[in-house]
Amino acid sequence: MPPPLTVCVLHVIPEDGLGGVEIAARTAAARVGEALQVASLTDGPPGDLPANVHYLRGASASALARRLKADVAVFSLWKSIPALIMTRLTAPGIRTVLFLHSDRPVHLADRWLTALAARLVDQVWADSPESLKGRLGEAGLLKGRIISFVRHRPDPPVRAEPRPAFIYWGRLTPLKRIDRAIRLFARIAANRTDARLTLIGPDAGSQGELEALARTLGMADRIEFAGPLGFDAIAERAAQADFFLQLSDQEGAAMSVIEAMQLGLVPVVTPVGQMAEYCRPLETGVIFQDEAQTAGDIGRMLSDPGLFSRASAAAINRWTATRLYDQDFMAAAEALARGIRR
Repeated sequence: MPPPLTVCVLHVIPEDGLGGVEIAARTAAARVGEALQVASLTDGPPGDLPANVHYLRGASASALARRLKADVAVFSLWKSIPALIMTRLTAPGIRTVLFLHSDRPVHLADRWLTALAARLVDQVWADSPESLKGRLGEAGLLKGRIISFVRHRPDPPVRAEPRPAFIYWGRLTPLKRIDRAIRLFARIAANRTDARLTLIGPDAGSQGELEALARTLGMADRIEFAGPLGFDAIAERAAQADFFLQLSDQEGAAMSVIEAMQLGLVPVVTPVGQMAEYCRPLETGVIFQDEAQTAGDIGRMLSDPGLFSRASAAAINRWTATRLYDQDFMAAAEALARGIRR
């Protein structure tokens, strides 16, 4: 049994949504208990809440940090940086951390605020080396600390011969380039009447256009928009699929891809963020360069069950020895609070 935690950590997120950052924060709060307090800067759901989950509704994150007597305050995503700056100014005794989750900014405000915050904080954390290097350059690798984004250890299902059954879970947002995934799927499905694609997640501005694209390509009856689901329901759907599609323009660790690999799905991804490191062509996944090449590589997997099985097993094995997110997060916070260098 690990020694008891001796620090109080506050993790501030902009909103309590269904992105990887928010899901990881909630999971860690449930496992760690009162030593980890999670605060969303916006409203939350009605009803009773865990004692260590807070919805600030415009209140001050700095005031909450002081009231909790937090040793460390961690701030994720660019919208939380004003609260980080205020905490730094009004609670100088609290160690502060900027937590990066993407290998590039989404706009100029993100770029400027992140650069400013990186100068102010005691430490910069990131979900991958690619996020650190992409946002802060080589110097970021020296100042920063990588936090594992492996949230849990699911049991993978047993798979037989591969099928052209594809799945994605995450937000339906333009950054994930689900339109690109649908076009790739349509290319494969043109020659495979058994091809299916399931898209799981909340609409974050893209679903209407994606449904229209599916109709235009004649794929409306072969693509399911399943809406948001909990992980147990996702795992049940994943057992009926063999490939995970995520052709994002930018990423950090890409938690959903990690989960998919743990479930034995073969990821089909763009070489961005950490995906470029853990998805090796035809070894642990398929790397998207263009539609023709990617469709050809998937075709090789479908026609060679041995190749698919080796890639699926390698995808699972890639994460078996990695520390869980909540353990890594709290170990990093305790080391920072105690002034222990890595």
